[in-house]
Amino acid sequence: MQENNKKYPGFQLNAKGLGLINVIIGSLPEGMMKSTLSTFGLRGNVREGLAMLERLAINLPKSTDEPFYEEVIFYYAYVLSDVVKSPDAYSKTMKFTARIADSSLLKSYLRAYVCSRNGHTDEAIAILSARPASDTYQSFPYLELLMGTAKLNKLDLSAALNFKKFLQLNKGVNYIRDANLHLAWISLLNGDTGSYNGYMGRVKTSGNSYHEKDKQALNEAGEEMPNQELLKARLLFDGGYYSRASALTGAMDPDRLKAGRDKAEYYYRSGRINDALNKDAAAIKDYQQAVQAGKNLKYYFAANSALLMGKIYAGKKQNALAKAAFNEAIAMKNHEYENSIESQAKEGLRSLVN
Repeated sequence: MQENNKKYPGFQLNAKGLGLINVIIGSLPEGMMKSTLSTFGLRGNVREGLAMLERLAINLPKSTDEPFYEEVIFYYAYVLSDVVKSPDAYSKTMKFTARIADSSLLKSYLRAYVCSRNGHTDEAIAILSARPASDTYQSFPYLELLMGTAKLNKLDLSAALNFKKFLQLNKGVNYIRDANLHLAWISLLNGDTGSYNGYMGRVKTSGNSYHEKDKQALNEAGEEMPNQELLKARLLFDGGYYSRASALTGAMDPDRLKAGRDKAEYYYRSGRINDALNKDAAAIKDYQQAVQAGKNLKYYFAANSALLMGKIYAGKKQNALAKAAFNEAIAMKNHEYENSIESQAKEGLRSLVN
């Protein structure tokens, strides 16, 4: 593609693939994979890749290459929301999908997915409820999973119908464990521990673990039953309902929680909520307590708390405190998501130097 770009610099669609590749390679954590790719001259550049895709999104409607517009927006929305986790993911996706016809199921999917990933859960539900539907459309079972997840993130337990419909319609192998995990959570929130155990059994035995969501579901199936109030706080936070989540954790007494996982998770969840509400002092205090409660456990709560604490300090230009927090995250070993958290902490340290 680079060679083609040199031969035909006026062919703007080169930027479609090059933009995507630049973002993905540039976003890889430091390590053997990135070093090996670099040896072959593939270094990637996130900023350059995003700029390529945005220029295409702006220029394609004015050119004869317009038929590729929807594909470019699909890639752009994906990297903004899932790869670089940009704060602009929601606004830019809504902006660039506006010119796609309302009859497009792809438009409904992109908007609903990005809304649900970025705390606009009510809007995601509204989009999915109004999506075009008839026998002329391709079957899209994943939209039922997306609707179920959005509903559950506002504690609407009717989401069970959507997860069951997804499992009924889905012909693939992905998200089966994830759907059963959500059905287990709904059973638990309904007070039905028997059904909870049954669905958790299905998480272990059905589907595959190719997708990260299914790997996470399988991992959670091996853990003890979650605390219901902490589960509610987790779901509300994921849905962007920060005030509701804050009221819930605020009513809990952490001293009455079991030592170990529940206590570490409580402070972690409370910290994430306060962080999202821009209550930095409260978030830092929570993160510190999460580190103390969970630093010797296998769960990610402590290490990720140290990482997020470092990001707050870095944002305040308190570099010494940020450095200490990032190093604390790196020093914690043998926990969930160790490689990802360590990579992000090292990137945080590099940003302090720059």
